[in-house]
Amino acid sequence: MKLSKLIIATSLFIVCASANDVMQNSMSTMEKGMTQIQKGFLNNNLDLIKEGTKLVKEGNALFSDAKVINQYLPDNKKHMVNVAENASKRISLDITELESNLDNKAFIKATNAYSDMLNACSSCHSIVRNW
Repeated sequence: MKLSKLIIATSLFIVCASANDVMQNSMSTMEKGMTQIQKGFLNNNLDLIKEGTKLVKEGNALFSDAKVINQYLPDNKKHMVNVAENASKRISLDITELESNLDNKAFIKATNAYSDMLNACSSCHSIVRNW
């Protein structure tokens, strides 16, 4: 009996830990991408900006579905799933706009799209994390 309880507890811990790892990896990927984009703008390096947008897309993909987002939010924040979902949609639109502006060599507009991406991240974090 004690062994079965230990196995169940261990299994639950592993499931919770892996869920947090997925979210942490996603956020870490997005952070790396945002940093690369910023460095790319500061150093006039289009390849770095493009690499950064790929990372942000990859990290943001997890947050495109409300059901998935709900799995990763703490219990006391699950009612805010729409905040995270809207931030994810906003980031996706900003990435598209940033890429389009880069293609058109409209670099000021591209930096504005990057700024809006950063604002979407901060808005979500401030609400979900009680900043």
